[in-house]
Amino acid sequence: MKAIAYTRVSTSEQGKSGLGLDAQQSDIQSFCETNNIELIDTVQEVASAKGAYRNRPVLNALLTRCKRERCCLMVSKLDRLSRDVESIANLVNDKSIRFIVVQLGLEADNFQIHLFASLAQKERDWISQRTKAALKAKKERAVREGVELKLGNQTNAKEANAKGIIVIQNNAAMFAENLRDLVFNYQVRGFSLSATATELNRLSIPTPRGAKWYAMSVRNLLTRLERN
Repeated sequence: MKAIAYTRVSTSEQGKSGLGLDAQQSDIQSFCETNNIELIDTVQEVASAKGAYRNRPVLNALLTRCKRERCCLMVSKLDRLSRDVESIANLVNDKSIRFIVVQLGLEADNFQIHLFASLAQKERDWISQRTKAALKAKKERAVREGVELKLGNQTNAKEANAKGIIVIQNNAAMFAENLRDLVFNYQVRGFSLSATATELNRLSIPTPRGAKWYAMSVRNLLTRLERN
């Protein structure tokens, strides 16, 4: 069996630095060696996974080449092809090309790949909705508890401040706990701190302070989860 690997990153900075590309290439190379697949070439592209796959010239040229040379198109993970279920469906509906996703294994055929894409999209939607609901509930609770502190005995400022700190710590712990499964899932899948931050930002999940995620804020979250 012959295959051409397709590796993709989302930004020009990642493309120049090789961030993510080396990991994808390593996964694909190991998979080919294990499964006796002849890897005849690797094609790289810097492009977003959002929108229709037809907007990615390198991928479309590779699809034509795979048909012409009668070889498989291989990616390390499903989201390297696309995060859009409709795009995945259109791609794998082409029976003249076999797609291999290292993450899913050699036995996953085009139909199963479509199913996995649908499940992944549903999971992302569900996680986003659950996290937003949890964050809203925490903010409402923080507001209520903050009002209770203000209405308390103002003469004992030290005690009120201590209670305020406890409220903040408890809210931070609850926030981290709600993200435990999601963040640990990324870690198990080999995501770096920066990649995890990118995924959290893509899901529109803010940090406890309502800001964007960065590698350091993900590290702080993981540290808090380890203490809990």
